[in-house]
Amino acid sequence: MAMINVNRQTNDMFYRYKMPKLLAKVEGTGNGIKTVVVNATAIAKALSRPTTYVTKFFGYELGAQVQMNAKDDRYIVNGSHDCEKLQNLLDGFIKRFVLCPNCDNPETRLSFRKRNGGEIHQRCIACGYTGTINMASHKLTTYIAKNPPDAEDKSETTTETKTKGKSKGKKKEAGGT
Repeated sequence: MAMINVNRQTNDMFYRYKMPKLLAKVEGTGNGIKTVVVNATAIAKALSRPTTYVTKFFGYELGAQVQMNAKDDRYIVNGSHDCEKLQNLLDGFIKRFVLCPNCDNPETRLSFRKRNGGEIHQRCIACGYTGTINMASHKLTTYIAKNPPDAEDKSETTTETKTKGKSKGKKKEAGGT
């Protein structure tokens, strides 16, 4: 899989922050044509963002419906879209929601606070920058407000903790018998 720089404006071939190049596959014909983003999960992991944010961003920018199925790892944008077009849109997502406005590193974390009508805060791990993302800047901000990144991370952690607890219980039962 070809790796490219997260910030494609940086031409350094030894750039620290890499992500897989976007792969898209067009399926169907006629009115039911759709584009499957094959490696959406790998891209989102490299950007430290939920896969749903990236897919929803494509939908908002293209004016298309999206279908997200995390269990089957299928992220679909309705319509026929080529890889280059989607990669350029991904660059827009990275510029708005991933790169630090101060140091241009993709080491930011998003958090949502409901105070003052709701604010999305962006905090950079590299330089310490803390700022807010304008809620009127893009439609994705309302989606982020309704599906905050903190809640998604906690739900995944909770699931893992429950699984670990159950397995420990089974070990105790097996060991005690």
